[in-house]
Amino acid sequence: MTGQQFSLIVGYGTDMGNAEDAAMTFTETLESVGIEAEAIELNQIDVADLQTATHFVAVTSTFGDGEFPDNATLFWEAISGETERLEHLSFAVLALGDISYDLFCHAGRLLDERLEALGATRLAERVDIDGFYEQPAKAWSTDVVKLLAAESTEPASTVVANTSEIKEVEPPHSRERNLPVDVRLVVNRRLTAPESDKEVRHYEIDLAGTGISYQAGDSIAVHASNDPALVDAILSQLGVGRGYAVADHDEPLGVLLTDKFEIRTPSRALKALVASRTSDELAAAALRSDSALVPGSWLYGKDVLDLIKLGGLAVDEVVDTLRALQFRDYSIASSPLAHSDRVHLTVATVRYSAEDRTHGGVASTFLAERGDTMRVHLRPNNHFRLPADDVPIIMIGPGTGIAPFRAFLQERHANKAPGRSWLFFGDRRRATDFLYGDELQGFVESGTLTRFDVAFSRDGAAGVPKTYVQHRMLEQAAEFFDWLQAGAHVYVCGDAERMAKDVDATLHDIVAQSGGMDAAAAHAYVNDLIKSHRYLRDVY
Repeated sequence: MTGQQFSLIVGYGTDMGNAEDAAMTFTETLESVGIEAEAIELNQIDVADLQTATHFVAVTSTFGDGEFPDNATLFWEAISGETERLEHLSFAVLALGDISYDLFCHAGRLLDERLEALGATRLAERVDIDGFYEQPAKAWSTDVVKLLAAESTEPASTVVANTSEIKEVEPPHSRERNLPVDVRLVVNRRLTAPESDKEVRHYEIDLAGTGISYQAGDSIAVHASNDPALVDAILSQLGVGRGYAVADHDEPLGVLLTDKFEIRTPSRALKALVASRTSDELAAAALRSDSALVPGSWLYGKDVLDLIKLGGLAVDEVVDTLRALQFRDYSIASSPLAHSDRVHLTVATVRYSAEDRTHGGVASTFLAERGDTMRVHLRPNNHFRLPADDVPIIMIGPGTGIAPFRAFLQERHANKAPGRSWLFFGDRRRATDFLYGDELQGFVESGTLTRFDVAFSRDGAAGVPKTYVQHRMLEQAAEFFDWLQAGAHVYVCGDAERMAKDVDATLHDIVAQSGGMDAAAAHAYVNDLIKSHRYLRDVY
């Protein structure tokens, strides 16, 4: 560390609040040793600020295909092009992710490596956290705070004398964050017509007596159990019963496979173990490959049962490879102003067949078939909120992406909000897949929804290119840009892999075309929308 005065910047990149929560845990742990710091979005940090700071701590999740969350993309863009050296800076990075994805904690790794490339010195090695992050994040916070306290030039009276006395902080804001409560499912109805090739359902969960208070834009985490038929098939393949005792576990194998372990998506550890044992050379090669899964590939759609059928594995070593069963997030499709004691969900039920077996999504089939009672917890999404009632909004939500916008419209209707609203909705066929069609038309008739554009991709004539929401946006480019110029906030919800990328590219095209800008100027315009929280995405 140089002789300059101690100066710390703490930033986070988050899409569902986990990295923000971990960053806040860190700053509250700092307060316990007399160091004050505020956790802010990485996008709010000017790279030039790092030139005057002595220490930088970043917490980031990974989004989409190994990307930074939206509220960190501008910072990453800036630091990627930075040429000024940072030899004076000490840094630490905490990365949150899901190891089932190929690019596990990729954003955190990129940031860590870029800071090193610019000459900054690691205060601590990067820590990558898979899944449930709270306890590892607290431990990391304690370790990094000890190092910062030792290097701080704050007056001695403001820093504890013995850093070994630092305790893991249990921040008030997170004590109830991930604690599930028992609830009842009181409505379960199909939204798509029986002849549709998709099954989308509307659910209503009774919150009475749970203490959960939600806002439009939030999500609910469903703690699902695994399909009992799949559990039984795995037990049969392993040659043991539900009561089989597993070393170092208090509960029998039947309970572990039902409620504790992920058995739908094979872990990296299981794939590596099977690859090392199987005599099937094709399977072994596929299991060792780092290539992205695509339909038709050997591994695509396979679950734990498919892998252990390859044989040669002992029960306990299989169990040792399994990941903890994660909760599944769903955007809330209702406003508390309209439904204070219930949350509504809009969920596509995942079902597919492969090699004479029927597969299904863990939570979506649980809700559809076995979810009369369940455990849930609230997932606040403070980065996906409505603006003031008089501010215009543009919502782009094809398919189940309609969920939070149904909540937004209910909220604006209840508030008699004067601000204009514009919805782009799309799906396959109007006759079978127009989710909440009557309700949405009702919002048009009441004046809550000012403009409503739809795109049904399979309703066109044979040989005619399919029409999606981004095409409807482009058709209305001039008016879309006028709304932006009038201060409209743009919201996107739905598929991250294709739809969100296509919509983002179209937004840039609209700005360039209707704003008379070149590509660089349009990019800067959209970046300003992101930084000012006028372009927000809830994509998955």
